[in-house]
Amino acid sequence: MRFRTGSAQRWKYAYASVVGTSHTKTDTECQDSSLCTVHRLPNRSEVLIAAVADGAGSAQMASVASAMTAQSFTESVKNFLSAGNGIEAISREFVVKWLTSLQVAIIKRAEENETDIRNFASTLLGAIIGDESAVFVQLGDGALVVSMRNRIEEYGWIFWPQQGQYANQTYFVTDETAADFINHLYINDAIDDLAVFSDGLQSIALHTQSKTAHAPFFRAMFKPLLDQPSGYLEGLSATLGKYLGSDAVNQRTDDDKTLILATRRSQT
Repeated sequence: MRFRTGSAQRWKYAYASVVGTSHTKTDTECQDSSLCTVHRLPNRSEVLIAAVADGAGSAQMASVASAMTAQSFTESVKNFLSAGNGIEAISREFVVKWLTSLQVAIIKRAEENETDIRNFASTLLGAIIGDESAVFVQLGDGALVVSMRNRIEEYGWIFWPQQGQYANQTYFVTDETAADFINHLYINDAIDDLAVFSDGLQSIALHTQSKTAHAPFFRAMFKPLLDQPSGYLEGLSATLGKYLGSDAVNQRTDDDKTLILATRRSQT
Protein backbone atom coordinates (compact mmCIF):
# COMPACT_ATOMS: atom_id res chain seq x y z
CA MET A 1 0.00 0.00 0.00
CA ARG A 2 1.33 3.44 -0.93
CA PHE A 3 0.54 6.66 0.91
CA ARG A 4 0.55 10.28 -0.13
CA THR A 5 1.53 12.59 2.71
CA GLY A 6 2.69 16.12 3.29
CA SER A 7 1.54 19.47 4.64
CA ALA A 8 -0.38 20.17 1.41
CA GLN A 9 -2.76 17.37 2.38
CA ARG A 10 -5.87 18.37 4.31
CA TRP A 11 -7.15 16.75 7.47
CA LYS A 12 -10.03 14.30 7.36
CA TYR A 13 -11.56 13.15 10.59
CA ALA A 14 -14.31 11.09 12.19
CA TYR A 15 -15.31 10.75 15.82
CA ALA A 16 -17.97 9.28 18.07
CA SER A 17 -18.89 8.85 21.73
CA VAL A 18 -21.07 5.87 22.65
CA VAL A 19 -22.72 4.88 25.92
CA GLY A 20 -21.43 1.73 27.61
CA THR A 21 -23.53 -1.27 28.55
CA SER A 22 -22.97 -0.62 32.26
CA HIS A 23 -24.74 2.71 31.80
CA THR A 24 -27.58 1.39 29.64
CA LYS A 25 -28.38 -1.11 32.39
CA THR A 26 -28.82 1.75 34.86
CA ASP A 27 -30.48 4.03 32.30
CA THR A 28 -27.55 6.47 32.50
CA GLU A 29 -26.57 8.62 29.52
CA CYS A 30 -23.14 8.65 27.92
CA GLN A 31 -20.69 10.55 30.12
CA ASP A 32 -18.04 10.98 27.41
CA SER A 33 -17.81 14.01 25.11
CA SER A 34 -15.66 14.58 22.03
CA LEU A 35 -14.93 17.42 19.64
CA CYS A 36 -12.73 17.61 16.58
CA THR A 37 -12.41 20.52 14.17
CA VAL A 38 -10.02 22.22 11.78
CA HIS A 39 -9.08 25.83 12.48
CA ARG A 40 -7.70 27.78 9.54
CA LEU A 41 -4.94 30.30 10.22
CA PRO A 42 -4.56 33.62 8.34
CA ASN A 43 -1.95 31.99 6.07
CA ARG A 44 -4.62 29.37 5.15
CA SER A 45 -2.73 26.53 6.83
CA GLU A 46 -4.76 24.12 8.95
CA VAL A 47 -4.61 23.38 12.65
CA LEU A 48 -6.42 20.29 13.88
CA ILE A 49 -7.96 20.66 17.34
CA ALA A 50 -9.25 17.54 19.09
CA ALA A 51 -10.60 17.07 22.61
CA VAL A 52 -11.97 14.10 24.55
CA ALA A 53 -13.46 14.46 28.03
CA ASP A 54 -14.80 11.72 30.29
CA GLY A 55 -17.10 12.65 33.16
CA ALA A 56 -16.47 10.77 36.39
CA GLY A 57 -18.83 7.84 36.86
CA SER A 58 -19.72 8.98 40.36
CA ALA A 59 -20.44 12.58 39.29
CA GLN A 60 -24.14 13.46 39.02
CA MET A 61 -23.44 16.02 36.26
CA ALA A 62 -20.85 13.90 34.44
CA SER A 63 -22.25 14.34 30.93
CA VAL A 64 -22.58 18.10 31.41
CA ALA A 65 -19.07 18.27 32.85
CA SER A 66 -17.45 16.43 29.94
CA ALA A 67 -19.28 18.60 27.39
CA MET A 68 -18.22 21.78 29.22
CA THR A 69 -14.62 20.60 29.42
CA ALA A 70 -14.24 19.58 25.77
CA GLN A 71 -15.98 22.68 24.44
CA SER A 72 -14.15 25.08 26.76
CA PHE A 73 -10.74 23.68 25.78
CA THR A 74 -11.53 23.77 22.06
CA GLU A 75 -12.86 27.32 22.12
CA SER A 76 -9.93 28.58 24.21
CA VAL A 77 -7.42 27.19 21.72
CA LYS A 78 -9.33 28.59 18.73
CA ASN A 79 -9.51 32.05 20.31
CA PHE A 80 -5.81 31.94 21.18
CA LEU A 81 -4.82 31.04 17.63
CA SER A 82 -7.24 33.59 16.15
CA ALA A 83 -5.45 36.26 18.17
CA GLY A 84 -2.32 35.61 16.11
CA ASN A 85 -0.50 33.22 18.43
CA GLY A 86 1.34 30.18 17.10
CA ILE A 87 1.11 26.59 18.28
CA GLU A 88 4.47 26.91 20.02
CA ALA A 89 2.91 29.57 22.28
CA ILE A 90 0.36 27.08 23.67
CA SER A 91 2.43 26.56 26.79
CA ARG A 92 1.72 24.71 29.99
CA GLU A 93 0.96 28.12 31.53
CA PHE A 94 -1.72 28.65 28.88
CA VAL A 95 -3.30 25.30 29.79
CA VAL A 96 -3.24 26.10 33.51
CA LYS A 97 -4.90 29.45 32.79
CA TRP A 98 -7.59 27.67 30.75
CA LEU A 99 -8.10 25.16 33.58
CA THR A 100 -8.56 27.97 36.09
CA SER A 101 -11.19 29.65 33.91
CA LEU A 102 -13.00 26.31 33.48
CA GLN A 103 -13.02 25.76 37.24
CA VAL A 104 -14.54 29.22 37.74
CA ALA A 105 -17.27 28.35 35.21
CA ILE A 106 -17.89 25.01 36.96
CA ILE A 107 -18.18 26.69 40.37
CA LYS A 108 -20.79 29.06 38.93
CA ARG A 109 -22.69 26.18 37.30
CA ALA A 110 -22.55 24.16 40.52
CA GLU A 111 -23.94 27.08 42.54
CA GLU A 112 -26.77 27.50 40.03
CA ASN A 113 -27.60 23.81 40.43
CA GLU A 114 -27.08 23.88 44.21
CA THR A 115 -24.61 21.01 44.07
CA ASP A 116 -20.96 20.29 44.81
CA ILE A 117 -18.33 21.01 42.13
CA ARG A 118 -17.21 17.37 42.42
CA ASN A 119 -20.38 16.48 40.54
CA PHE A 120 -18.75 18.17 37.51
CA ALA A 121 -15.60 16.04 37.59
CA SER A 122 -14.14 15.26 34.16
CA THR A 123 -10.87 14.24 32.53
CA LEU A 124 -9.38 15.89 29.43
CA LEU A 125 -7.27 14.84 26.46
CA GLY A 126 -6.37 17.56 23.97
CA ALA A 127 -4.38 17.75 20.73
CA ILE A 128 -3.46 20.78 18.60
CA ILE A 129 -1.61 19.83 15.40
CA GLY A 130 -0.23 22.19 12.77
CA ASP A 131 1.85 21.64 9.63
CA GLU A 132 5.12 20.86 11.38
CA SER A 133 4.42 21.00 15.13
CA ALA A 134 1.90 19.96 17.75
CA VAL A 135 0.86 20.36 21.38
CA PHE A 136 -0.71 17.64 23.51
CA VAL A 137 -2.48 17.93 26.87
CA GLN A 138 -3.65 15.32 29.36
CA LEU A 139 -5.41 15.35 32.71
CA GLY A 140 -6.70 11.93 33.69
CA ASP A 141 -6.94 8.61 31.90
CA GLY A 142 -7.51 7.74 28.25
CA ALA A 143 -4.72 8.27 25.72
CA LEU A 144 -3.49 9.96 22.56
CA VAL A 145 -1.78 7.89 19.86
CA VAL A 146 0.02 9.33 16.81
CA SER A 147 2.02 8.38 13.73
CA MET A 148 4.78 10.69 12.51
CA ARG A 149 5.02 11.66 8.84
CA ASN A 150 8.22 9.70 8.29
CA ARG A 151 6.98 6.66 10.25
CA ILE A 152 3.93 5.46 8.37
CA GLU A 153 1.74 3.03 10.32
CA GLU A 154 4.07 3.16 13.34
CA TYR A 155 1.84 4.18 16.22
CA GLY A 156 3.05 5.44 19.57
CA TRP A 157 1.31 6.98 22.57
CA ILE A 158 1.96 10.53 23.71
CA PHE A 159 0.90 10.09 27.35
CA TRP A 160 0.12 6.85 29.14
CA PRO A 161 -3.23 6.95 31.01
CA GLN A 162 -2.84 8.63 34.38
CA GLN A 163 -3.66 6.65 37.49
CA GLY A 164 -4.23 8.22 40.87
CA GLN A 165 -3.07 7.09 44.27
CA TYR A 166 -5.49 4.17 44.31
CA ALA A 167 -6.57 1.58 41.72
CA ASN A 168 -9.27 2.75 39.28
CA GLN A 169 -8.64 6.35 40.33
CA THR A 170 -7.46 9.20 38.13
CA TYR A 171 -7.37 13.01 38.08
CA PHE A 172 -10.16 15.45 37.20
CA VAL A 173 -10.48 19.12 36.24
CA THR A 174 -12.33 19.77 39.51
CA ASP A 175 -9.50 18.54 41.75
CA GLU A 176 -7.93 21.26 43.88
CA THR A 177 -4.49 20.10 42.76
CA ALA A 178 -5.49 19.43 39.12
CA ALA A 179 -2.93 21.89 37.73
CA ASP A 180 -0.12 19.87 39.34
CA PHE A 181 -1.02 16.82 37.27
CA ILE A 182 -1.44 18.40 33.84
CA ASN A 183 0.74 16.75 31.21
CA HIS A 184 1.82 19.10 28.42
CA LEU A 185 4.06 18.30 25.46
CA TYR A 186 5.21 20.39 22.49
CA ILE A 187 6.55 18.45 19.50
CA ASN A 188 8.45 20.14 16.69
CA ASP A 189 7.70 17.46 14.11
CA ALA A 190 5.06 16.60 11.51
CA ILE A 191 2.26 14.29 12.66
CA ASP A 192 -0.10 12.84 10.07
CA ASP A 193 -2.26 10.44 12.11
CA LEU A 194 -4.03 11.10 15.41
CA ALA A 195 -6.22 8.92 17.60
CA VAL A 196 -7.70 10.15 20.89
CA PHE A 197 -9.76 7.83 23.07
CA SER A 198 -11.31 7.62 26.50
CA ASP A 199 -10.49 4.94 29.07
CA GLY A 200 -13.29 2.72 27.78
CA LEU A 201 -11.05 1.71 24.86
CA GLN A 202 -7.78 1.34 26.74
CA SER A 203 -8.04 -2.45 26.98
CA ILE A 204 -8.50 -2.68 23.19
CA ALA A 205 -6.14 0.03 21.95
CA LEU A 206 -3.23 -0.39 24.37
CA HIS A 207 -1.05 -3.29 25.52
CA THR A 208 -0.71 -2.80 29.27
CA GLN A 209 2.11 -5.30 29.84
CA SER A 210 4.34 -4.04 27.02
CA LYS A 211 3.09 -0.47 27.45
CA THR A 212 2.61 -0.03 23.69
CA ALA A 213 -0.14 1.01 21.30
CA HIS A 214 -1.87 -1.91 19.56
CA ALA A 215 -0.74 -1.23 15.97
CA PRO A 216 -3.15 -3.66 14.21
CA PHE A 217 -6.10 -1.92 15.86
CA PHE A 218 -5.02 1.51 14.63
CA ARG A 219 -4.16 0.31 11.12
CA ALA A 220 -7.67 -1.09 10.82
CA MET A 221 -9.25 2.06 12.25
CA PHE A 222 -7.40 4.50 9.98
CA LYS A 223 -7.74 2.50 6.75
CA PRO A 224 -11.33 3.61 5.92
CA LEU A 225 -10.26 7.27 6.14
CA LEU A 226 -7.50 7.06 3.54
CA ASP A 227 -9.66 7.29 0.41
CA GLN A 228 -12.07 9.88 1.85
CA PRO A 229 -12.26 13.62 1.02
CA SER A 230 -10.96 16.18 3.49
CA GLY A 231 -13.05 17.54 6.34
CA TYR A 232 -15.49 16.03 8.81
CA LEU A 233 -16.59 12.56 7.70
CA GLU A 234 -20.17 12.32 8.86
CA GLY A 235 -20.85 8.90 7.37
CA LEU A 236 -17.72 7.34 8.81
CA SER A 237 -18.48 8.93 12.17
CA ALA A 238 -21.84 7.15 12.18
CA THR A 239 -20.12 3.89 11.21
CA LEU A 240 -17.55 4.41 13.94
CA GLY A 241 -20.34 4.91 16.46
CA LYS A 242 -21.94 1.62 15.41
CA TYR A 243 -18.61 -0.16 15.81
CA LEU A 244 -18.04 1.28 19.27
CA GLY A 245 -21.51 0.10 20.28
CA SER A 246 -21.15 -3.35 18.71
CA ASP A 247 -21.24 -6.63 20.61
CA ALA A 248 -17.59 -7.27 19.69
CA VAL A 249 -16.53 -4.12 21.56
CA ASN A 250 -19.07 -4.41 24.38
CA GLN A 251 -17.82 -7.91 25.19
CA ARG A 252 -14.45 -6.36 26.05
CA THR A 253 -15.58 -3.21 27.84
CA ASP A 254 -18.82 -2.08 29.47
CA ASP A 255 -17.72 1.54 29.85
CA ASP A 256 -18.57 4.52 27.65
CA LYS A 257 -16.33 4.65 24.59
CA THR A 258 -15.00 7.62 22.64
CA LEU A 259 -12.66 7.61 19.66
CA ILE A 260 -11.41 10.46 17.47
CA LEU A 261 -9.57 9.49 14.28
CA ALA A 262 -7.84 12.09 12.10
CA THR A 263 -5.37 11.71 9.22
CA ARG A 264 -3.90 13.72 6.39
CA ARG A 265 -2.58 10.70 4.53
CA SER A 266 -4.18 9.41 1.35
CA GLN A 267 -3.94 6.01 -0.24
CA THR A 268 -2.44 6.02 -3.75
